[in-house]
This record gives sequence, C-alpha cells and structure tokens, in this order.
Amino acid sequence: MNHSLLVRSAIVVHVIASLFGILGSLPALMQGPSAAGMMQGAPQVVLVAAAFVGVAGLVSAFGAWRGQKWGIWLTIVLRALDGLLALPGVLFAPNPVGQAISTAGVLIGIFVIVVLLRRTPRPQTA
Repeated sequence: MNHSLLVRSAIVVHVIASLFGILGSLPALMQGPSAAGMMQGAPQVVLVAAAFVGVAGLVSAFGAWRGQKWGIWLTIVLRALDGLLALPGVLFAPNPVGQAISTAGVLIGIFVIVVLLRRTPRPQTA
C-alpha cells in the first residue's frame, strides 16, 4: 500500500511499542509478581493486558501496513487501550522509570491514533 511517511512512521512506532509491551511483560508474567525488572510493581492485569496488546498489535500492524481497514481500526483500538492502561502510571508508578514509560505509552497512543484518524486530502477531479 502507498502510505505517507507519517502513516508509515506511526505504524513503525506501533510495532516498536507492541514489541516493548511483549518483551516487558512476558518475563514478569513468567517469574511472578515478585519479579524484578522494568515492570516491577505493575499490577498483574496490566502485565497480561500489555502482553495481549503487544501480540495483537503485531497482527494489527500487518493489516494497517497493507492498508486494510480492520488493521487500521484494530491499531487505533489497541493504542487507545494501551494508553488508558498506562494513564494511571503517569502519576502513580512506583518509580520515575515507570512514570516515564507510562508517559511514553500515553503519548505514543495519542500520536498513532491522531495520525491514523487524520484525513488525507484527495485530488480534485473535474
């Protein structure tokens, strides 16, 4: 599909955020709630949701890259869900690193959603 540079960038950022969600949550899920790491102190439901959003995000990115409407809408829904899950961490994360990660999650969600929802001007036909 022929995407603009901004749309391609948003999809790539979505893929990176999805991979980050998978790589950040799966080790903590496998080791249990007392596991040390970047996701230490995160509620179990957030870890499970991050893993799910990460895996589903890779599927949605494939569809969005190919220009499929389902891929674009699934990407928007997943980024909204991820941003909402990260929102409490902006204020209540147990450490500054957690606050920074949560803030980045919210900002990434906003960026991807805005880019994918914006209308591209179509050429005028006479």
